[in-house]
Amino acid sequence: MAINKTVREKAYAKVNLGLDVLRKREDGYHEVKMVMQTIGICDELIITTSADTVGVTLKADVDNLPLDDTNLIVKAANLIIEKYGIKQGIEVKLIKNIPMSAGLAGGSSDAAATLRGMNRLFGLGLTDEELCRLGVRIGADVPYCIRGGTYLAEGLGEELTKLPEVPQCTVLVAKPKFGVSTSYVYQTLRLDQVRKHPDVDAVVESIKKNDLKGIAFNMENILETVTVRDYPFIQIIKDIMNDFGALKALMSGSGPTVFGLFDNKANAERAAVTLRDLDDVGDVIVTCFENLNSDEVTKKAQITLKSVMDDDEPSVEVHECIAVEKRGTISVTYREKDPETGSEIINTMTISDRRIDYCKSGSTSTHMVITPDEATSTIYRTPFGNIIIDIICHEYVLNEIADRIRLELDYDVMQGGTNVNHCNMTIEIEYNI
Repeated sequence: MAINKTVREKAYAKVNLGLDVLRKREDGYHEVKMVMQTIGICDELIITTSADTVGVTLKADVDNLPLDDTNLIVKAANLIIEKYGIKQGIEVKLIKNIPMSAGLAGGSSDAAATLRGMNRLFGLGLTDEELCRLGVRIGADVPYCIRGGTYLAEGLGEELTKLPEVPQCTVLVAKPKFGVSTSYVYQTLRLDQVRKHPDVDAVVESIKKNDLKGIAFNMENILETVTVRDYPFIQIIKDIMNDFGALKALMSGSGPTVFGLFDNKANAERAAVTLRDLDDVGDVIVTCFENLNSDEVTKKAQITLKSVMDDDEPSVEVHECIAVEKRGTISVTYREKDPETGSEIINTMTISDRRIDYCKSGSTSTHMVITPDEATSTIYRTPFGNIIIDIICHEYVLNEIADRIRLELDYDVMQGGTNVNHCNMTIEIEYNI
């Protein structure tokens, strides 16, 4: 019976630190030049294989969200299913934190997270570049959302140039209760009537100089000429943020969300209190920039290793450890005493959807690799000489459930072409909350 697998992916919101529209093309699309920046508001997707269903089933914790094939999550999942001939059903649970219809790329980011999650779930081994080529078929913002961080985006938004990290600051986000149609804003934009275009190059130069005030001073969004004119309440939000000491407040994307940059978090919190008292304001969130290019999180954890070799009694080990999580991989380090010498043994284990690397130092040392794709060789270095063994993995099932990672392995240990042992192993890493 097939074992269901689960992965979790975060989908981060973005703001535009500068947005210019250069021209309308003959095909009706607009060429843009903008600086995209990830912020710390994110949706969470839990993606699970299902032996009992076919196609994609989407569930969400909010109402008024389409769950059919018009949703970009479903489109992204179907794109992977069709391209790689996947027969298993997929269930996606969406935990929604990014305000909807907000100009924060929530839908595009959800699609990007789906592509990353499907890649990991089925061990496809696609690079970010390959995922971006798929993502642009769903939407121009999707390639950026696959990468995240700080980028200059040109063309339709899919031509990306990596920029240095922006200086950290507090970001206040306020979303009015109404939504704005992106297509309406672009269709209504009159480039021939624009007297001054945003200086996106000045924003880029300020980023390169690590100059937060320069970034804020040069931030402009050409789409405000349409959206703020038609929805004056957006300007009221901007004015409140500026009155409370924002370095600058700006509308993100086609709106209606406004974000303000603050070098004093207390000022941002006070502005948030005032904004929450307004009847026409929906979501008000105090957050910060998110640098996904070094999206590494270190946590205290506990690792439990359960193994059975052939007909031996089950073995269970439990160790406190340090876990380092980074986009699809988790590395843990734990220490124990060598039972023979009493010296310290350092164990390091790195787990991804496609392989596990295990390193051990002590009187017996090794670097073991187990992968579901091919047989691997390992050298045990002992005081009595080296022992070479081969690992043939039959089952490799990785599940990410809440604050727990669980890997189930079934493999044969071979030596000189002879089967030495058959092993069932479960590795469970639980974060200390």
